[in-house]
Amino acid sequence: MQADLENWHDYFVTVAQVSATLAGLLFVGVTISLNHMLQGRGYLYRAWAAMFLQFQALLTGLFALIPSQSLNWLGAELILTGVAVLGAIRTFGHFFPDDGSSVVLGSKGARLVRECLLHVATLLPAVSGLLLILRSRSALYWLVPAEVICLYLSFGNAWVFAVEIPRRLTLAKGPDS
Repeated sequence: MQADLENWHDYFVTVAQVSATLAGLLFVGVTISLNHMLQGRGYLYRAWAAMFLQFQALLTGLFALIPSQSLNWLGAELILTGVAVLGAIRTFGHFFPDDGSSVVLGSKGARLVRECLLHVATLLPAVSGLLLILRSRSALYWLVPAEVICLYLSFGNAWVFAVEIPRRLTLAKGPDS
């Protein structure tokens, strides 16, 4: 089983690099749109969720790259990371809930899909961690859909923050502004 982890080395290096890069892009997008984001409560929640999804991916990659780490420790780290990130996102969402009136945030259906995907993305690493502890040969494969979902949600949010919010602000001001 330890040899299987070594076969995933390049995957984890890539995950760590991509998540750190995307987190930087998200910071830039949030900075560009910060004034408008502060006017709509749901924007802050989406920014927080996107940043924490990338933080989770970064931690997953870094934890898996620790040399000579036992599978039990890696499993425990993945469980803790997934549960903690979901808890952090949901806690922030409680205090800064989605604003249902914002058209930039999408329809109620789109919001529901994003929330479901968010829960899946944060809980799959915990499933992977549990399977690692149980020595399942498929344990690491559960991380792949989690990473794909994290990327999907974060790319979408980066687009909203860096492009869509400024574009809509410009349209709202009118062509003569």
